[in-house]
Amino acid sequence: MSTTSTTISESSSTHIHRVKVLNLPTHENSAIKKFLSSYGVERFKKAPKWRYAFINFETEGAAREMMKKLEGVDFKKKTLVTEYSAVNKEQFRERFQNKQKEKIEEAENDTRTPAERLADQVTPLHRIPYHEQLTKKHKTGIAHLNKFKRRMTQLQDLNDTSKAQIAWAFEKNGLPFEVLDPIASPEINGYRTKCEFTIGRSPEGDPTVGFLLGLYRHGITSVLSPDDCLHVPDISKRIANTMQDYVRESEYPVYDRVDKAGVWRSMMVKAQKTGDVLILVQLKASDLTEEQLVKEKEKLIEYWKNQNKNKINVTTLLLQVWDGDSNGITEKGHTETLIGDGYVYEEILGCRFRLSSSAFFQVNTPATELLYTKCAEWCNIDKNRKTTLLDLCCGTGTIGITMAGTVDRVIGIEMIPDAIVDAKANAEMNNIGNVQYHASKVEERIDVVTNEKNEEVVAVLDPPRNGVHSTVIRAVRESPQIRKVIFISCDANQAMQNFISLCRPTSNRFKGMPFRPSRAVSIDLFPHTEHCELLVEFVRIEEEEKEVTQQE
Repeated sequence: MSTTSTTISESSSTHIHRVKVLNLPTHENSAIKKFLSSYGVERFKKAPKWRYAFINFETEGAAREMMKKLEGVDFKKKTLVTEYSAVNKEQFRERFQNKQKEKIEEAENDTRTPAERLADQVTPLHRIPYHEQLTKKHKTGIAHLNKFKRRMTQLQDLNDTSKAQIAWAFEKNGLPFEVLDPIASPEINGYRTKCEFTIGRSPEGDPTVGFLLGLYRHGITSVLSPDDCLHVPDISKRIANTMQDYVRESEYPVYDRVDKAGVWRSMMVKAQKTGDVLILVQLKASDLTEEQLVKEKEKLIEYWKNQNKNKINVTTLLLQVWDGDSNGITEKGHTETLIGDGYVYEEILGCRFRLSSSAFFQVNTPATELLYTKCAEWCNIDKNRKTTLLDLCCGTGTIGITMAGTVDRVIGIEMIPDAIVDAKANAEMNNIGNVQYHASKVEERIDVVTNEKNEEVVAVLDPPRNGVHSTVIRAVRESPQIRKVIFISCDANQAMQNFISLCRPTSNRFKGMPFRPSRAVSIDLFPHTEHCELLVEFVRIEEEEKEVTQQE
């Protein structure tokens, strides 16, 4: 029976009816989102470390109906418990507004200059010498690996057989695998090839193109120029300033995030090492007539075609019309090409890649070359054995294409169809014929590996920041041909569950022999920030290894 904190029926006009769902796992928000969605819940509140979530309803009846559905349901080996409470709407809003007010007052009492505040926000390590930044990131990587090892020993229901499969995690005296010295970024300043700028108003009220000086959800809407930002290249700074000149001369106002009115909203710049430049300008067109919009397109084309004096040669200019409330560049908007073919090109390790405005591509090209070189080295391709490289979450195909010359075959799998279109175009552009791509979920096309006859199969997994769904890891484990996995993580804390799932003992849910970490290294693609790539090599435990461990 549901646990309740109150049974008083409250008016839906004055109260928010909340259901608190307890016994949820920490992190795993994507799995929780999918689970709750199956019950018709599309919005809920849960911090990564919470073991509970809140769901709000307009009426008590709807809240209690959901409690009936969720109460006693087993999820991730835990039985869910629900609690009901009615929260006064005014008090709820007042608490939220007070938090915003505190943030605004905190900003007003800040003695730093606006430029210093912005630098601390977008490049929080900028005051630390670079060699110390690198040491800090190396220690962070080791801390994540130690946490991973510790969590392996805390897995439930471990018997002698399962303990033998993860014997490495119980070894004393630190990490039982090699952690290499961190790899530094060749470029420390001005390395970002992609920048997204907000078009708004400066603290003085002038139309400005740059970065928000704080978080919008805290009520902060001021925008500051990127001129003093260490990670933004000079070309992108010039483009931001050039766009700023344009909007200051425009007859239309910049967009106001509070009033949700105005025209000029955002811009994105991709300034590649090849010299190619892509500019995407986003505007709100609901207050413009069709004639005014056509005229503005013509003005933008003329303006950006004549920027040689500012040393700006635009390869591709795009206009995105977005009238929705959400802020930032979005695929929901209507995007039109005004100049060029809609693409820019970048070169990595002798290969050339086509990039659309929405395509994911690492923002630090020289450091990415070091990352991919180390990845290829760890794949340890034996030229005497036929090898298949499995490029999971392949995106536009960069990893597989740069390594195609050293393997017999490359198989790329990616669930975003547009990325696969780019990957195929990139393979063709580089005259690479030993690749095949599949626009699908990894777990749905893992059969291409199961049917693979080559002697060696190496998987490279380069997922989004929060890792991949557990079904992907299970698919890899259930493919005995895969003997090695190279995992590229840009947030090891969020990918932790993937590491654990890859290495946990064999069970009904996680079939196949587990993997174990064999070496790791931090590679810095983001100087002056807290972010860093962690490259981890996992090798599959052999049956013989398990038996020897058990005998010992």
